[in-house]
Amino acid sequence: MWLKYTKSEAVSLMPIDSSRFRQVSFDRRRKVVPLVRNLIISLLFISTQTHADSYLDLVNSLGLQELVAISDESVLGRYGTSLTRNERRAAAVLVDLGVIYAHDLAQPRVARSKIVDFAAVVVEQHPDLIGRIGDPSVFIHLEKPPDHESLLQDDDFVKALHQSLADGVLTGYDLRRVGVYDGFPRGRFFVYSHSSPEHVQQLVTLLHRERIGGWVYLVPKVSAFLFRDDWGPPGENVVALPDGRLVVQGRELAVLFRFDQASDRKRFHDLVTRYAKKDEVGEPGLIASSWWQPFYYTDSNLEGFEPISLVILSKGDYEATLTVREERTEAVVQALEGGPWDLRVEQVWVNPPFFRFLNGGSR
Repeated sequence: MWLKYTKSEAVSLMPIDSSRFRQVSFDRRRKVVPLVRNLIISLLFISTQTHADSYLDLVNSLGLQELVAISDESVLGRYGTSLTRNERRAAAVLVDLGVIYAHDLAQPRVARSKIVDFAAVVVEQHPDLIGRIGDPSVFIHLEKPPDHESLLQDDDFVKALHQSLADGVLTGYDLRRVGVYDGFPRGRFFVYSHSSPEHVQQLVTLLHRERIGGWVYLVPKVSAFLFRDDWGPPGENVVALPDGRLVVQGRELAVLFRFDQASDRKRFHDLVTRYAKKDEVGEPGLIASSWWQPFYYTDSNLEGFEPISLVILSKGDYEATLTVREERTEAVVQALEGGPWDLRVEQVWVNPPFFRFLNGGSR
């Protein structure tokens, strides 16, 4: 739902850094992307009940056709027996590559959806993609120190946001690169925030254990909010406003999980509730650094989730996001209009503990 819209700047694209494509030379990749783009278009016109040519076409478009002749069909087990020999071999390549599971061959709709998703990801070449759930590359990327300092380089933007905090217009905001998570498939993702890379690593491991498939995207973000005196001595990443009040600029990660199936959003939520939601001090059986009120949202309705407004202020290369209860949205927008930023409002759905936080709850 848009209350006001201003076109944001496009995000520059960079090649995917993935070990799965090391065997494909750079010059060859330049030919692969247009081929895969054409494949996506053709797949959209293929009947969901028909898988003829789709496996072989994708393998050829990726420039991996030599693998078809030497693939091991035994990885398919009892699945795909109705396919032609070349299609079966191509399907085996896709299983080896991690695009589909062998049992997906028994569900043409699921297999087709995963193939279209994989092809789309190759074409997008999103700069913040770090791999698929279960890929070792995800852990490697999470070990790299995120660049939070660059988010704070626009002094005018940050000062304007701090002034809004001082004036009481804002109680807090998240700062990240502009448009980083725009344009993803509707109803197929969560944006999950946390400050601990170890927490995210353990969460991804649990997702893989539960066979929840999908892609992982990662960007740094700064979570800013007013410091309270009853919290004790201020720690690092605290700056002072002109009136002497302190603002915490917490270093966090915004992780987007793009699931293979929309139904996996519910499974993700159940897993977080069980293993990543703290309900008592010293609670056993939780992953590292679990929060009382985990924060994650999606762009379409999900049972048990609550709609809120995501107010987005953008200026140049950066944007600040504010989570606002729907009944307060109009007042917040009126207070922020006319500032040194473009403003838009997006409706999202948040998990119940975070919704309780927005309403003043502590757990």
